Order: sequence, then structure tokens, then C-alpha cells
Amino acid sequence: MLNTLIEELSHATGATSCDQESLPQPGGLNRHQLQRLVRAGLLSRKESTFLPGAAALAWQQSGEPAVLVEALHCNVRFVGELLGALTSEPRTHEQLLDLAREEFDLQWDTPAPVRDRTGWLAVTGMIELFDRHVHLTEAGRRVVATFELGRPEPQDTNPVVLSSPAAGAIVHLIEQLDETALKERADGANLYIPGTSANGGSLDALQVLTEAAIPSVSDADFVRFVQSTFPKAQTVATARTAKDTLKALGLIQRTSSETWTATPAALAWVESGEPLDLARIVHASIAFFGEVLGELEQTARPTTGTLAERSSRYLPNREKPLSRSAVNTRLNLLNACGLVTRLSQTTYRMTALGRAFKESMPRFHPDHAFSGTPSANDAESHRDGSPPVISLQSNPLPLDSGIAEELEGAARDSANPKRLEKATVAALGYLGMPGKHVGGTGAVDGHVRFGVGTDSRILAVEAKTSATGPVRAQSLFRLAEHRAAVGAHSHLLIGPGFECRMLEEADEDPAIAVIDTELLAEVVRRQERTPLTLTQLAPLVDPALKAAHREDALREHWEAQELRSQLEYALVDILNVEAEDPFEEGGWLDLTSIRRELRTRGYRVKEGPVVEALSFLASSRVGVLQCSEQRYRCTASVHTAGQRIGALGPQWAAAEAHRRTRSNDEADQV
Repeated sequence: MLNTLIEELSHATGATSCDQESLPQPGGLNRHQLQRLVRAGLLSRKESTFLPGAAALAWQQSGEPAVLVEALHCNVRFVGELLGALTSEPRTHEQLLDLAREEFDLQWDTPAPVRDRTGWLAVTGMIELFDRHVHLTEAGRRVVATFELGRPEPQDTNPVVLSSPAAGAIVHLIEQLDETALKERADGANLYIPGTSANGGSLDALQVLTEAAIPSVSDADFVRFVQSTFPKAQTVATARTAKDTLKALGLIQRTSSETWTATPAALAWVESGEPLDLARIVHASIAFFGEVLGELEQTARPTTGTLAERSSRYLPNREKPLSRSAVNTRLNLLNACGLVTRLSQTTYRMTALGRAFKESMPRFHPDHAFSGTPSANDAESHRDGSPPVISLQSNPLPLDSGIAEELEGAARDSANPKRLEKATVAALGYLGMPGKHVGGTGAVDGHVRFGVGTDSRILAVEAKTSATGPVRAQSLFRLAEHRAAVGAHSHLLIGPGFECRMLEEADEDPAIAVIDTELLAEVVRRQERTPLTLTQLAPLVDPALKAAHREDALREHWEAQELRSQLEYALVDILNVEAEDPFEEGGWLDLTSIRRELRTRGYRVKEGPVVEALSFLASSRVGVLQCSEQRYRCTASVHTAGQRIGALGPQWAAAEAHRRTRSNDEADQV
């Protein structure tokens, strides 16, 4: 197949463009797979044209596999090193995986990347596979003797030349990125790209969605397009989040209150098909994108959780750090653009291309110029139509008390497994599942109660730690005994990821729910700002769901709450604007007028949710709206409304503290 591709590219007349449908595609290769061959050193790329690389042409002319293997070794990690490891003795794929992890810092989850490499090398005759071991051939022994082994990133030895932006629109975006513009970029806190990130899938999804807005598309048609194109984006809320993501990334813009079109920069990217152009547009549009590259360079292998915590330093208009999901979306895009490489489920490393990209872009450098706390004037200044930065609590209280951080730290503390057992029970208790830590040899690690009253059920807890990545294969056969000992209905298997075979075994067991500690920590963090009920948290502990699907199942509930809060804010702001209009007496608006104003702001909401939100804001506990004969007016500023809503939680906490004090006093009297 590679030989056929080289011949077709060598004899192609004119430009062979990566965005032409006539591009040779032997074996069904798409442009992203071709781009991977570029990174492997077998193809080269000049602007939008693919050409055979020097190594590929030399291999085609000589027929010598050593030329091909040398090119792979110089551009792909753990190719020559794999051959070198076989010079002493044959090894299994699992042994080679351990070597890649321990000596070459490749935190792979499964042997799949090793099998990919042995598959390539077997075709070239460098190795043979039999008796469940990988054996070095004489040809492989001769070739490996010529290699310099152990270079962590061989491709970094050659300078990387970045392609120029495809059009003036993208150049203009970059030129406008001064300190003020960098601070004013969108937070990008609620990003969702449908599809998958594998093989550039996120790039394909963004291109397909952008092309849907050329020349223009209505709100309703865009939502229907997303739902019909992406199987996992079937709800209206999810489809709208995808549309909002494109706007945040700088790919679409409004042409009217009901229609969208692709931005000039997005049109340039769609025409060029160059991933770097997309990266430039995204960096110019949302905070903490190109800046992630700096964090990867300066911090010792930060996890996605660490990056999420550090994101607050780069968000001058936001009080809280980004969620792990928002950081993962950024990392997936950076990975698809070739700027980072994924080492494990939670760790990434910057590539040589990423380093060159980072140096070429103006970036936000955090300093002490802002504290993240808005002034009263900031809160009231919203006449430009953008939401002001407001604090929903006058005295924010970290309700999780460090539970999420302890959970993530304990998951890597293999020397103290009880630490994770206790942290897990505490995290589930914080989420409304009270329980008890047990521990000890031959006993369940802990158990919690899910549900209230007679509908509740007991869930057993099994916590596994790993200091080096996913938990290696361990026996699960005694879990049924542990469940029986505490009368549990099912088991929660919790840890920092699990090796493939162990994960498959647990996922297939109808009584085991596998939960990644990072996801559990994320749910704990979100519970403060977007709390879920036990019914909504059911996907977290449902054994019928596979581990990979839990976050998607919870996302819809988080998105619904975030959309509800955005709607409530918009309603208060609309009625505030109406109250200050000198030509409108009393500031009253009826429901039809309110919904019309919502549509001008991009909210196409049915009457039921609007009435429900208005009733909540007009209730005595909030009391920032007045209602009279289905007409509404605002009686408080946006800032005060935020304070009223934000105070509800602390008031409940104070009531709970008061109840405990009274109970203690009564006990002392007795």
C-alpha cells in the first residue's frame, strides 16, 4: 500500500492537494492518516500538497527495508529502541510495554502501541512473531547495530519550519493579540466537539460543522444538522453546545438574530485544511490554549487535573479554574493538530512542532495584575451585551474541603492504599452517598448507601492505587464474596485507570461499575457549582455503563444546569435593561416580549422552561422579580440577583451547623 501511494504521488500531475477529493487514497487513507505518514518521515508536505519523502523514495528505488526502518526510528519513538531491547533475548509484548514505560517514559495504557510497532517491523523482516514472543532476525540485528538508541525525541534534532498562515484573515487575528486582546478571549469553559479525537476526528468534526455554516445556516437547521450527523449529539442541548463551541473557537459568527455563517478565518482554514491554521484561530479565540504548551514545558508531567487547577492563572475574567473536560478538549485539539503527543490517559508531552508553534504565538503570561474578583462597577457594567463577571457568593466557601485533590493524590500513593480507600468513601459521601471505610486483608475496602429510605441500596467499594499509570491486571474473583459480606448490590471499582484486560473483565461483569479517580474528582468539583441529585448521579455508579461512557452520561445533566443558569442570568439582565429604558414606563414585559428578547441573544427556549425560571426568580426566597398578570419586571440589579441566589447554599450550611449545635447542647443536658 505504501509503495502504491508513493508511486501515485510521484507520478501525479500538478498539485496533489490534501483537500481535493481526487487525492490518491490507497486502502482508504484520509488526509489525517497521510499527515501521520508525514510525521513518520515517509511523506513531506508543501503547503496543501503531499509528496513522497526522501526516505520513501530511497526505499522505493532500493527495495531495502533498512532505509524504511531507519526513517521510522528517526521520527517515531520506540522503534529502534524496541529492536535494541531484543538483541539480548526475545520478549513478549507485555515485557516490551513494561520497558517502554519504565525506561523510555512512555506511559501507554495497553500493549497496542507496541503491537503497532512490531507489526511494522515484522513486515520489513526485522523481527518474527512466534511462541508469543518477539524475536529479532539477523537482518534486524544488522540494522539495529547502526542506530543511535535512547534519544527521547529524535525528531527534535532537526529544526521545525512552521507553515505560514493560509490567508490574511488569520494573520490579522494573530496581529491583534496584544495584552488586552489576550485577556479578553473567551474562557471556553463549556466546550464540546462531537465525534472522536482519534485520527484527527475532532478536526473532521469541526470542519464538517463549519462547512454547514457556508454560506449561512439558521439556528434550527444547525441543531438538526448536528443531531443527524453525530450519533452522540441527539439532544437539543448537546447540539446547541456544539454550536456554541464553534462560536467560542472563532469558527462561526452571527449574521442575524437567527442565522450563522463561517468567519473569514474559518473559511481560510477550511480551504487550506492546515491543522496549524485551526490552532492559530483557536488560540486567538479562547484562553488557555497555546498557553497549555507552556505549562507542559514548565511543569513536570502535569496531569489533566493539574492543568485544570493551573488554568485559573490564565483566566482573568473567571473566578474558578476550568473543568477537566474543558482542558481535555483543548488537549485533544492540540493532539489532533500535532502540537502535543499523548503519553497516557491523563498525561501529554509537547512535540517539536508544538514547541515551534508556542514560540511563534503571542501568549498570555499570568502576573499579579488581576485578582479574579470583580468590582461592583464591573458587575453593573453590562451595557455592551456581554455578561458581567459576578460572584455568586459574597464569601465563597470551598465546600469540597480538598476532597478532589486528596482523591487524585491518593490514587498515585501506592505505598499507602488505605489513603485512597478513605478518600473514595469521603468523596462518595460528599456526593450524597454516606458510607464507611472498612479495609483490611480479605475485607471490602468500604461501602456506601445510594438512595434514600426504602429505595436505597448498598454499594461496595474497591479502591486500587498505581504510582506509574493505569492499575495493572489484578484478580477480581473475590469481589463477589466482599459484596455478600456487607449485603451490597454491586461494586464500585475505583482507581487511576485500569490496564486493558482488567478493564474489559470488570466492564463485562454486570455487578461492577468501573470509575476513574479523575472523573470522580471532577464530579466532586462540579458538585459545588453544578450539583446533581442522586438520580442524576446514577450513571456514575451504574454497572451497566462501561467506564468510558460515564462522563458522557453525566455531561448532559451538567450542561442542562449551566444552560438554566445562563437563562436565569439573561432574564434578569433583559428586565434590568427594560427597567432603565426611559421610553418604557415601569419596566414591565410580557412573556411573548421576553421570549423575543431571548431569541435576539441566541436563546431559543420553549415557554415552559422560561416560565419556570421566571417563577423561581420571582419566588420569595429569591425575590428579584415581580409578576403581575403574566407580566414581569426586575426589582434588583444583576449583581444583587447573583448575591441572592449564591447565598442560598451558605444559608443551608449555616442551618445545618445550627442544627448540630442544638443537638450537641441537648446531648450535654441529658
